[in-house]
Amino acid sequence: MPSILLIEDDHDTAETLQAMLEVEGHAVLRAENGRRALDLLQRGAAVDLVLTDIVMPDMEGISTIQHLGSLWPGLPVVAMTARRDTPYLRAAKAMGARETLYKPFGRQALREILQRALAGDPPSPEPSR
Repeated sequence: MPSILLIEDDHDTAETLQAMLEVEGHAVLRAENGRRALDLLQRGAAVDLVLTDIVMPDMEGISTIQHLGSLWPGLPVVAMTARRDTPYLRAAKAMGARETLYKPFGRQALREILQRALAGDPPSPEPSR
């Protein structure tokens, strides 16, 4: 199964997401912010997809997505946020995220989003829930 870099600053959320991903058979590498994630990738970490939160300290998700797109243009990125009243997910798509998710979401929604992003299928027009 593909390996996923999970970027999430909230420890409990990261633990839950990692468990969800591992149940689906994915290997998971974690980073608490965009700066740490970029450091891991620059040091040679090999991943097939990045699942990133948007609102994080140090380097937030929009900047992270922008850097990922310029340094690893073929790497699919899925952005997620719990903030529904903001333009974050539209901005994430504009910066190159293949798919977007509103937190919280279930395992089925996550599975479908990851399958689409990894397969290179056309992205969904609206964030999944």
